Amino acid sequence: MEVEGRAGYYVPVEEHVLLHGEREVLCILGYACIDNSCCGAEKRWGYVQVPGFMVGRHVCGSESGTPVSEVEIIEDETDRNSIRQSLLEKYPGIQIDMWGAQYGQEGSSRPASAAAGNAIQSGGIA
Repeated sequence: MEVEGRAGYYVPVEEHVLLHGEREVLCILGYACIDNSCCGAEKRWGYVQVPGFMVGRHVCGSESGTPVSEVEIIEDETDRNSIRQSLLEKYPGIQIDMWGAQYGQEGSSRPASAAAGNAIQSGGIA
């Protein structure tokens, strides 16, 4: 599902799980495109979005029927840096977006979509 913005769009393509120690990290791979810029030609780049540690896979469904997984935001800087390094080794040059406290949490975990092709809405991928 393509998600449009003022200057372009982004497309989540697929979901992956990265092992980090004894935990699984939810990763969403996709690409973004600026196509409405006043500064020239269309620009594209790949990204990896990291909602957090997997707490529960496909624990419920969103209103649209999309499976939703529960994640715990990764707060420890050592873990965050190690995960970034692992992703950069696997996907050199890719932009990495790790969820942080700005996404807010109720308790220790947060719902996130488990299916590729979904947009960020209200701190989750829905």
